[in-house]
Amino acid sequence: MAGPLDFSSMTLQRPTVEEGLAAEETLLDTICQGEASIGWLAWSPHDRALVMPRRHERLEGFPEARARLAERDWPIRFRSTGGTPVPQSPAVVNLALAVRCRVGSSAAHLEWGYRRLGDPWCDWLASLGVANADLGPVPGAYCDGRFNVRIQGRKLVGTAQRWRRVRGCRDMALLVHGAMQVGDTPEALVEVVNAFQAAIDDPQRFQGASHVALAQVVPEPDPDTAIPDLLARLLEERRETA
Repeated sequence: MAGPLDFSSMTLQRPTVEEGLAAEETLLDTICQGEASIGWLAWSPHDRALVMPRRHERLEGFPEARARLAERDWPIRFRSTGGTPVPQSPAVVNLALAVRCRVGSSAAHLEWGYRRLGDPWCDWLASLGVANADLGPVPGAYCDGRFNVRIQGRKLVGTAQRWRRVRGCRDMALLVHGAMQVGDTPEALVEVVNAFQAAIDDPQRFQGASHVALAQVVPEPDPDTAIPDLLARLLEERRETA
């Protein structure tokens, strides 16, 4: 992608995986430096990679696992949040929302951060005709958490968040992120994660049946058309910020 990503764009941008991850770090830094009180980014990579915390690099079987995945055209990239490996590809849409929060306000806690992203996401799904979307854990899903966006108990969106201090004051900067599988089959992406698990000799395996793609519940979804409405819902949501 030519040039930096636009943090005020209401459209879906298509960088590389590495550019998208770096842009999210930069977005959070703009809040930390006091340059903005809110920012957002929607992106879907035009390449693919298996993204994981850097701690995985210290695993004994990591070099072999990285080589095996590279042979399959799945390079490894690193992120700053925890959890298990997560595949990024053109079948995945990422949304990142960064806000400045006052310490002691109702905004300055983890559940608020996840609901700040997840509740409007569920409302957006309802507007597309998807019933029974909610937030919760999904046994058998990779990078599982308490605030996945689920459809009938299956994981559609994985969520994560980061908190940092705003420079020169007690305010906090929050970046909350959601990764939604839009296309491809859940089994295809789960297989990549399980291939890494096998290569590092980790017995944990994940289940395709624990995941769902938007294309399985919305006929021929068009992210370029639909994502601006999701962003608008996120930005209209009432928030406690500095």
